[in-house]
Amino acid sequence: MINNLSDYHVHPDYSIDASGTIDQYCEKALEIGLKKICFTTHYDADPVRKDFDFLMKVEGKAVPVTPDLVNRYIDEIRKAGQKYSKSGLEVLAGIEVDYAPHIEETLRKDLAQFDLDYLLGAVHCLNHIAITSSAEAEIYFKQKNVYEMCEEYYQVLTHAASSGLFHCIAHLDCYRKYGLSFYGEEIRKAHKDYIQPALNALATNNVGIEINTSARRQGQNDFYPSEEILELAKASGVKVTAIGSDAHKLDDLGKDIEEAYLLTTKLFPESKTELLK
Repeated sequence: MINNLSDYHVHPDYSIDASGTIDQYCEKALEIGLKKICFTTHYDADPVRKDFDFLMKVEGKAVPVTPDLVNRYIDEIRKAGQKYSKSGLEVLAGIEVDYAPHIEETLRKDLAQFDLDYLLGAVHCLNHIAITSSAEAEIYFKQKNVYEMCEEYYQVLTHAASSGLFHCIAHLDCYRKYGLSFYGEEIRKAHKDYIQPALNALATNNVGIEINTSARRQGQNDFYPSEEILELAKASGVKVTAIGSDAHKLDDLGKDIEEAYLLTTKLFPESKTELLK
């Protein structure tokens, strides 16, 4: 592995769909030669989805998210940071926030309470339906054609990029996860008429994007976002500021990070130094 690589998208077992403790991930990071790991447990605040998403896992049980619980998660990361710094591993506290315009002000108030290193924005849901969930994606896809879906997705993403809440936006075009099998190959080009306002908002507000390697583990032939979208991002002045495995289990930590780094530095050579800091 290339020295000094980082994984900026890691879900410990505080996420309801993940396994592996913070300590276990740190030990794994040292084992595979990472120099930095950023934990990004899920944070969802849509009241319409409170019975599905507004949860964190504690001692194996899903419980409603509270400020005290988020601070417990952050405190555990800080302790890990002190412990593993002696071994040369930097440990950062972040969260992955599911963004929707109707909860922006709620998120602004909630997130201001927490001492976090990294705020990763994401669009997982459209019209309160999780398009990145195997159980729900087709419910939404059956309501919209591929172009209508992309139009709504990038409208929400534009709001997220303009909100001032996030350092980085996760896995652009993650709708391919289940959308490719539903819509077919047309989905690879459906962004063309809708993505530019989102890219402009990212560039204007100095919000980065990540290369998310989980696409490979989900049967895709490239990363999130696709290389075509990365080219559009570059032309718009958007920066790749992070690479993340989106690990939800220990074995996925650092997966394909090196290849993603090489792709990033090929397309965005100015990112090479930044990504190794």
